[in-house]
Parts: sequence; structure tokens; C-alpha cells
Amino acid sequence: MGIMRAGLLAVSLALPAPAQAEPTYHRVIGVAANDVLNVRSEPSAGSADIGDLAHDAQRVEVFTFDPTGNWARIALNERDGWVSTRFLTRDEVPTLGETTLPQGLICGGTEPFWALGLYGTDARYSHPVDSDTDFAFDSIVTAEGRLGSPALVTLATEDSRVIEATISGGTCFDGMSDRSYGWTITMQLIAPGQRRFLSGCCHLPRD
Repeated sequence: MGIMRAGLLAVSLALPAPAQAEPTYHRVIGVAANDVLNVRSEPSAGSADIGDLAHDAQRVEVFTFDPTGNWARIALNERDGWVSTRFLTRDEVPTLGETTLPQGLICGGTEPFWALGLYGTDARYSHPVDSDTDFAFDSIVTAEGRLGSPALVTLATEDSRVIEATISGGTCFDGMSDRSYGWTITMQLIAPGQRRFLSGCCHLPRD
């Protein structure tokens, strides 16, 4: 191996891998109050209408855009669909700490069906075996050298239960539907005599 090639390899190994794309958030504009925005099965006005967004829908989670930039892919109920970007504008959503994780993010997984809601000042964990539990935020940090995500969220209770959750932007699937999610999560619940390791997907519910 030549000196230059070896040097380039060393530099490439030292650089962090590029992060997966995070979803972006938008609100509906330009639709009359007595009308709705159609969601299409494909990025085309001639494709099937699979549902609608309210004329004033907010926090619309967009995963990607078609090559023309004229259509945005979103999740609607149990599948993905497309809406015209002509009727969307960026929506500012509050985030958790210095990360890009939106407040109100709902995470969960299947088999078992568990959930973790991350709100502005507190969080709630639900699991079919464990009781529903409210947690307080202990710390929120972004991975070194990264902007926004992946982020490590640490939650705690007064009785020494701790959740450590790593959340990253990137398309995620729950394995039970045809819809996409915008964030992935792996988490540990650590309690006296107990440790639970879970993984799943997260999304921000629309207003």
C-alpha cells in the first residue's frame, strides 16, 4: 500500500460516518378552510387519493422529497403517501435541549408493544409487563462531533429507575405496517434487579 493511500485510509477511518437524514417538519398552507390537502399514493396528481390533511395541519413529518422537489413523502395512518410541496412550508417545532429531537416525540416497538413519550418537561414509559411510569429528564446530549442527533436521553425516577435512550434520525419501520417513521430508538430500562433492552421507531404526532 502506498504512503498516500495509507494516509487517505487513516483520515477516512478517523472521520465520523455521515448521519442518516432526519425528517423535516412542515405545515399546510394555501388550502381553503373548507377544503383539505389530498395525500396521493405516488408523487403524481393523477395517482390514487389515499387520504387527506387538514387545511391547517401542522408538524407534518416529511421523510424525503421526489427528484423534482414537487412532492413530499409522509406517513398517513398505516402507509406512506405523497403531498404536493406547493402547499407546504417549514414549521418550527420545539426541540429537546440542544438536539434536533422534537418535543412530543412518541417512540415505541412491537412484540412487546411498549411506548415512550418524550414531552417538554417529563416523559412517560409504558410496557405490558411494567406499570406505566412517569420519568423526569436527567440529561440530553448529542454524540460528539455530531449536530442534532444521534442523541442520548437519560431519564430517571426517584426510586432509582433509569432509562437511557439513543435516538437517531433515519427511516425506521415497525414491521407491522407499511408506514415509515422518521426516527430510530434503542433504549435500556435499568432498575434494581431488572434490565430491559428495547428498540423501535419514533414519530411526532401531527397537530
